[in-house]
Amino acid sequence: MKYYIKMVVAAICILLLMVCIHFQLTTGLDRAVYQTLREHMKSEVVVQYLHIISNVFSPVNCLIYILIILVGLFVYRRFLFWWYGLWCFSIFAIGTFLKYVIQRTRPNIDIDGFSFPSMHVLSICILVSFILLLKRNKLLKIIAVCLVVSLMISRIYLQAHYFTDTLASLFVIYMMLQACYLMQNSDKRFQTTEPPDKN
Repeated sequence: MKYYIKMVVAAICILLLMVCIHFQLTTGLDRAVYQTLREHMKSEVVVQYLHIISNVFSPVNCLIYILIILVGLFVYRRFLFWWYGLWCFSIFAIGTFLKYVIQRTRPNIDIDGFSFPSMHVLSICILVSFILLLKRNKLLKIIAVCLVVSLMISRIYLQAHYFTDTLASLFVIYMMLQACYLMQNSDKRFQTTEPPDKN
């Protein structure tokens, strides 16, 4: 029951965010976050890092990384391959659907595509969440948080997204993680740690 409640809360947050964006209630917040980043991040090294991480973890690259992991699961854990594969691509589909429904223009109009939600942030969230679902590790969690925060900062700093676009991506992944936990608790095959015997 708690997973259903968390899913509903996340969905409501997404809807409220969409309404606030439509009525331009988030303009001040988005501008404040962008200006703060610009004021405090003037180092060439930091700026170069933001460009690199944005390229390395682009949606297409994250999709490739996910496919590589799924290939391994197809060989060793066929059940997880199907369930986690469906889960990952469902999130990609939700993000793409929202992009073309909302059609929010980017902060920098010279960049192609729509802004809401941030597919860069959503894609890295899918990737790190997928890894953490397979291997729970404190160090991996720290790395995951650092990567997600870095992507959020990068996309805002480079004027590819507003802060609220990146926030929407977090709401989407949170909602879908609750769905995944619900799925895990309802099927005991998720608890199996050993690959099935092929003999």
